[in-house]
Amino acid sequence: MTLFQIFVGFLLLLAWAGRPILYRPAAKYFPPKMSSAFTSTWLCVALVLTFPLLGHLITDSSGAILLSPFVLISVYKGASLFYLIELQQIVNKESTSSSVFLSFIALALGALANNIFFGEGLGAVKVCAILGFGVLGTAFLIMGDAKRLSAKAKAAFFAVTLIMASYTVSDHLAIPQIGWYAHLLVSSVVMFAVSFLHGISKHDFKNMFLSKNIALAGIFYAASEFLVIYASINILPVSVVAVFLRLSVPVVMIYSAVRYQEQSLKNQLAFALIAVALALPIILIKG
Repeated sequence: MTLFQIFVGFLLLLAWAGRPILYRPAAKYFPPKMSSAFTSTWLCVALVLTFPLLGHLITDSSGAILLSPFVLISVYKGASLFYLIELQQIVNKESTSSSVFLSFIALALGALANNIFFGEGLGAVKVCAILGFGVLGTAFLIMGDAKRLSAKAKAAFFAVTLIMASYTVSDHLAIPQIGWYAHLLVSSVVMFAVSFLHGISKHDFKNMFLSKNIALAGIFYAASEFLVIYASINILPVSVVAVFLRLSVPVVMIYSAVRYQEQSLKNQLAFALIAVALALPIILIKG
Protein backbone atom coordinates (compact mmCIF):
# COMPACT_ATOMS: atom_id res chain seq x y z
CA MET A 1 0.00 0.00 0.00
CA THR A 2 1.07 3.59 -0.58
CA LEU A 3 1.57 6.02 2.30
CA PHE A 4 -1.68 7.74 1.28
CA GLN A 5 -3.60 4.47 1.46
CA ILE A 6 -2.13 3.71 4.90
CA PHE A 7 -3.12 7.22 6.02
CA VAL A 8 -6.68 6.68 4.81
CA GLY A 9 -6.72 3.30 6.53
CA PHE A 10 -5.88 4.87 9.88
CA LEU A 11 -8.53 7.55 9.28
CA LEU A 12 -11.02 4.69 8.88
CA LEU A 13 -9.77 3.09 12.08
CA LEU A 14 -10.19 6.35 14.00
CA ALA A 15 -13.59 6.99 12.43
CA TRP A 16 -14.92 3.60 13.56
CA ALA A 17 -13.34 3.90 16.99
CA GLY A 18 -14.87 7.34 17.45
CA ARG A 19 -18.47 6.19 16.98
CA PRO A 20 -19.05 4.23 20.21
CA ILE A 21 -16.98 6.74 22.19
CA LEU A 22 -19.06 9.71 20.95
CA TYR A 23 -22.29 7.74 21.36
CA ARG A 24 -21.57 6.88 25.00
CA PRO A 25 -22.80 10.27 26.38
CA ALA A 26 -26.01 9.91 24.34
CA ALA A 27 -26.51 6.43 25.79
CA LYS A 28 -26.05 7.79 29.29
CA TYR A 29 -28.19 10.94 29.15
CA PHE A 30 -30.86 10.23 26.49
CA PRO A 31 -33.27 7.33 25.79
CA PRO A 32 -31.87 4.76 23.31
CA LYS A 33 -34.39 5.61 20.57
CA MET A 34 -32.99 9.16 20.54
CA SER A 35 -29.72 7.80 19.17
CA SER A 36 -31.54 6.09 16.31
CA ALA A 37 -33.41 9.30 15.55
CA PHE A 38 -30.41 11.61 15.44
CA THR A 39 -28.38 9.08 13.46
CA SER A 40 -31.02 8.87 10.73
CA THR A 41 -31.55 12.66 10.80
CA TRP A 42 -27.89 13.45 10.20
CA LEU A 43 -27.62 10.73 7.56
CA CYS A 44 -30.53 12.35 5.72
CA VAL A 45 -28.86 15.77 6.01
CA ALA A 46 -25.69 14.29 4.49
CA LEU A 47 -27.71 12.69 1.67
CA VAL A 48 -29.45 15.98 0.87
CA LEU A 49 -26.08 17.77 0.74
CA THR A 50 -24.54 15.12 -1.52
CA PHE A 51 -27.57 14.56 -3.77
CA PRO A 52 -26.55 17.19 -6.38
CA LEU A 53 -23.30 15.26 -6.91
CA LEU A 54 -24.48 11.68 -6.40
CA GLY A 55 -28.21 11.69 -7.18
CA HIS A 56 -27.57 10.29 -10.65
CA LEU A 57 -26.57 7.00 -9.02
CA ILE A 58 -30.22 6.14 -8.31
CA THR A 59 -31.05 5.90 -12.02
CA ASP A 60 -29.62 3.73 -14.77
CA SER A 61 -30.17 2.99 -18.47
CA SER A 62 -32.99 0.56 -17.73
CA GLY A 63 -34.98 2.97 -15.57
CA ALA A 64 -35.20 3.98 -11.95
CA ILE A 65 -33.16 1.84 -9.61
CA LEU A 66 -35.58 2.66 -6.82
CA LEU A 67 -38.22 0.55 -8.59
CA SER A 68 -36.08 -2.59 -8.21
CA PRO A 69 -37.46 -5.27 -5.87
CA PHE A 70 -34.04 -5.27 -4.19
CA VAL A 71 -34.98 -1.92 -2.67
CA LEU A 72 -37.10 -3.94 -0.23
CA ILE A 73 -33.84 -5.20 1.28
CA SER A 74 -32.83 -1.57 1.85
CA VAL A 75 -36.23 -0.96 3.47
CA TYR A 76 -35.55 -3.88 5.81
CA LYS A 77 -32.11 -2.51 6.69
CA GLY A 78 -33.48 0.96 7.45
CA ALA A 79 -36.30 -0.32 9.66
CA SER A 80 -34.08 -2.75 11.54
CA LEU A 81 -31.23 -0.22 11.85
CA PHE A 82 -33.49 1.88 14.07
CA TYR A 83 -33.76 -1.04 16.49
CA LEU A 84 -30.10 -2.01 16.14
CA ILE A 85 -28.83 1.42 17.24
CA GLU A 86 -31.44 1.61 19.99
CA LEU A 87 -30.41 -1.81 21.33
CA GLN A 88 -26.70 -1.15 20.86
CA GLN A 89 -27.03 1.97 22.98
CA ILE A 90 -28.56 -0.16 25.76
CA VAL A 91 -25.36 -2.23 25.68
CA ASN A 92 -23.12 0.84 25.26
CA LYS A 93 -24.60 2.46 28.36
CA GLU A 94 -23.32 -0.43 30.49
CA SER A 95 -20.28 -1.59 28.49
CA THR A 96 -18.78 0.21 25.52
CA SER A 97 -16.36 -2.65 24.89
CA SER A 98 -19.25 -5.14 24.64
CA SER A 99 -21.05 -2.88 22.17
CA VAL A 100 -18.12 -3.12 19.75
CA PHE A 101 -16.90 -6.67 20.48
CA LEU A 102 -20.19 -8.12 19.25
CA SER A 103 -19.34 -6.93 15.71
CA PHE A 104 -16.79 -9.77 15.46
CA ILE A 105 -19.42 -12.39 16.31
CA ALA A 106 -21.79 -10.77 13.81
CA LEU A 107 -19.09 -10.92 11.13
CA ALA A 108 -18.70 -14.66 11.67
CA LEU A 109 -22.45 -15.33 11.69
CA GLY A 110 -22.95 -13.24 8.54
CA ALA A 111 -20.20 -15.09 6.71
CA LEU A 112 -21.72 -18.40 7.79
CA ALA A 113 -25.17 -17.31 6.55
CA ASN A 114 -23.77 -16.30 3.16
CA ASN A 115 -22.08 -19.68 2.92
CA ILE A 116 -25.18 -21.70 3.83
CA PHE A 117 -27.77 -19.77 1.82
CA PHE A 118 -25.79 -18.15 -1.02
CA GLY A 119 -23.10 -20.70 -1.75
CA GLU A 120 -19.98 -18.72 -0.92
CA GLY A 121 -18.15 -21.98 -0.22
CA LEU A 122 -16.16 -21.23 2.92
CA GLY A 123 -12.84 -23.01 3.19
CA ALA A 124 -11.66 -24.97 6.21
CA VAL A 125 -9.67 -22.05 7.65
CA LYS A 126 -12.70 -19.73 7.60
CA VAL A 127 -14.94 -22.38 9.13
CA CYS A 128 -12.42 -22.87 11.94
CA ALA A 129 -12.29 -19.09 12.49
CA ILE A 130 -16.09 -18.95 12.72
CA LEU A 131 -16.14 -21.82 15.22
CA GLY A 132 -13.42 -19.97 17.11
CA PHE A 133 -15.69 -16.94 17.36
CA GLY A 134 -18.35 -19.12 18.90
CA VAL A 135 -15.93 -20.15 21.63
CA LEU A 136 -14.53 -16.63 22.04
CA GLY A 137 -17.99 -15.08 22.24
CA THR A 138 -18.97 -17.54 24.97
CA ALA A 139 -15.75 -16.76 26.84
CA PHE A 140 -16.39 -13.03 26.55
CA LEU A 141 -19.81 -13.48 28.14
CA ILE A 142 -18.25 -15.47 31.00
CA MET A 143 -14.87 -13.81 31.53
CA GLY A 144 -14.98 -10.58 29.52
CA ASP A 145 -16.75 -7.32 30.28
CA ALA A 146 -20.04 -8.73 28.97
CA LYS A 147 -20.32 -10.82 32.15
CA ARG A 148 -21.44 -7.73 34.10
CA LEU A 149 -24.21 -6.79 31.65
CA SER A 150 -27.71 -6.76 33.06
CA ALA A 151 -30.26 -9.25 31.71
CA LYS A 152 -31.75 -6.49 29.54
CA ALA A 153 -28.35 -5.52 28.11
CA LYS A 154 -27.43 -9.18 27.46
CA ALA A 155 -30.66 -9.65 25.52
CA ALA A 156 -29.81 -6.50 23.54
CA PHE A 157 -26.28 -7.87 22.97
CA PHE A 158 -27.65 -11.02 21.31
CA ALA A 159 -30.28 -9.10 19.31
CA VAL A 160 -27.74 -6.60 17.95
CA THR A 161 -25.38 -9.43 16.99
CA LEU A 162 -28.10 -11.16 14.94
CA ILE A 163 -29.30 -7.96 13.26
CA MET A 164 -25.75 -6.89 12.44
CA ALA A 165 -25.04 -10.34 10.99
CA SER A 166 -28.07 -9.97 8.71
CA TYR A 167 -26.50 -6.83 7.20
CA THR A 168 -23.62 -8.91 5.86
CA VAL A 169 -26.25 -10.75 3.83
CA SER A 170 -28.44 -7.75 2.95
CA ASP A 171 -25.50 -5.65 1.72
CA HIS A 172 -24.19 -8.66 -0.23
CA LEU A 173 -27.54 -8.92 -2.03
CA ALA A 174 -28.64 -5.30 -2.45
CA ILE A 175 -25.56 -3.23 -3.29
CA PRO A 176 -24.58 -5.13 -6.48
CA GLN A 177 -28.17 -4.70 -7.75
CA ILE A 178 -29.05 -1.10 -6.83
CA GLY A 179 -25.74 0.48 -5.85
CA TRP A 180 -24.45 1.83 -2.55
CA TYR A 181 -26.05 5.29 -2.80
CA ALA A 182 -29.59 4.02 -3.37
CA HIS A 183 -29.10 1.43 -0.61
CA LEU A 184 -27.93 4.13 1.82
CA LEU A 185 -30.62 6.60 0.71
CA VAL A 186 -33.55 4.21 1.13
CA SER A 187 -32.32 2.71 4.41
CA SER A 188 -31.67 6.16 5.91
CA VAL A 189 -35.06 7.59 4.89
CA VAL A 190 -36.87 4.49 6.22
CA MET A 191 -34.93 4.69 9.47
CA PHE A 192 -35.85 8.38 9.76
CA ALA A 193 -39.53 7.54 9.23
CA VAL A 194 -39.48 4.73 11.80
CA SER A 195 -37.81 7.06 14.30
CA PHE A 196 -40.63 9.57 14.11
CA LEU A 197 -43.29 6.88 14.16
CA HIS A 198 -41.86 6.00 17.58
CA GLY A 199 -42.73 9.43 18.89
CA ILE A 200 -39.74 11.74 18.73
CA SER A 201 -40.90 15.07 20.17
CA LYS A 202 -40.13 18.56 18.86
CA HIS A 203 -37.84 19.04 21.85
CA ASP A 204 -35.91 15.87 20.93
CA PHE A 205 -35.68 17.05 17.32
CA LYS A 206 -34.22 20.38 18.44
CA ASN A 207 -31.68 18.53 20.58
CA MET A 208 -30.40 16.74 17.49
CA PHE A 209 -29.10 20.10 16.24
CA LEU A 210 -28.66 22.16 19.41
CA SER A 211 -27.16 19.62 21.85
CA LYS A 212 -23.39 19.63 21.38
CA ASN A 213 -22.92 15.93 22.20
CA ILE A 214 -25.83 14.80 20.02
CA ALA A 215 -24.94 16.94 17.01
CA LEU A 216 -21.27 15.95 17.16
CA ALA A 217 -22.12 12.22 17.32
CA GLY A 218 -24.61 12.51 14.44
CA ILE A 219 -22.31 14.49 12.17
CA PHE A 220 -19.42 12.15 12.96
CA TYR A 221 -21.53 9.08 12.14
CA ALA A 222 -22.70 10.47 8.79
CA ALA A 223 -19.23 11.68 7.79
CA SER A 224 -17.62 8.37 8.74
CA GLU A 225 -20.24 6.43 6.77
CA PHE A 226 -19.41 8.35 3.59
CA LEU A 227 -15.67 8.07 4.30
CA VAL A 228 -15.89 4.27 4.54
CA ILE A 229 -17.94 3.99 1.36
CA TYR A 230 -15.70 6.37 -0.62
CA ALA A 231 -12.55 4.61 0.56
CA SER A 232 -14.00 1.19 -0.34
CA ILE A 233 -14.85 2.32 -3.87
CA ASN A 234 -11.95 4.60 -4.76
CA ILE A 235 -8.94 4.11 -2.48
CA LEU A 236 -8.66 0.69 -0.82
CA PRO A 237 -9.88 -2.87 -1.52
CA VAL A 238 -13.01 -3.70 0.47
CA SER A 239 -11.18 -6.43 2.38
CA VAL A 240 -8.48 -3.98 3.50
CA VAL A 241 -11.13 -1.47 4.60
CA ALA A 242 -12.75 -4.24 6.66
CA VAL A 243 -9.41 -4.98 8.35
CA PHE A 244 -8.89 -1.36 9.38
CA LEU A 245 -12.46 -1.17 10.71
CA ARG A 246 -11.95 -4.29 12.83
CA LEU A 247 -8.66 -2.91 14.14
CA SER A 248 -10.67 -0.09 15.70
CA VAL A 249 -12.16 -2.53 18.24
CA PRO A 250 -8.94 -3.00 20.26
CA VAL A 251 -8.61 0.80 20.38
CA VAL A 252 -12.13 1.15 21.81
CA MET A 253 -11.63 -1.71 24.27
CA ILE A 254 -8.36 -0.23 25.57
CA TYR A 255 -10.03 3.18 25.87
CA SER A 256 -12.95 1.60 27.74
CA ALA A 257 -10.61 -0.15 30.16
CA VAL A 258 -8.80 3.12 30.94
CA ARG A 259 -11.74 5.56 30.80
CA TYR A 260 -14.60 3.45 32.20
CA GLN A 261 -12.67 0.72 34.10
CA GLU A 262 -14.25 -2.02 31.99
CA GLN A 263 -12.25 -5.04 33.16
CA SER A 264 -8.44 -4.92 33.20
CA LEU A 265 -6.38 -3.63 30.31
CA LYS A 266 -4.88 -7.12 29.95
CA ASN A 267 -8.31 -8.76 29.75
CA GLN A 268 -9.62 -6.27 27.19
CA LEU A 269 -6.53 -6.45 25.02
CA ALA A 270 -6.46 -10.26 25.05
CA PHE A 271 -10.05 -10.58 23.82
CA ALA A 272 -9.56 -7.85 21.21
CA LEU A 273 -6.37 -9.30 19.74
CA ILE A 274 -7.75 -12.86 19.59
CA ALA A 275 -10.85 -11.51 17.85
CA VAL A 276 -8.74 -9.63 15.28
CA ALA A 277 -6.66 -12.78 14.67
CA LEU A 278 -9.84 -14.80 14.03
CA ALA A 279 -11.34 -12.08 11.81
CA LEU A 280 -8.39 -11.76 9.43
CA PRO A 281 -8.89 -15.15 7.68
CA ILE A 282 -12.61 -14.43 7.20
CA ILE A 283 -11.85 -11.03 5.67
CA LEU A 284 -8.68 -11.70 3.67
CA ILE A 285 -8.72 -15.34 2.54
CA LYS A 286 -10.70 -16.07 -0.61
CA GLY A 287 -12.87 -19.15 -0.49
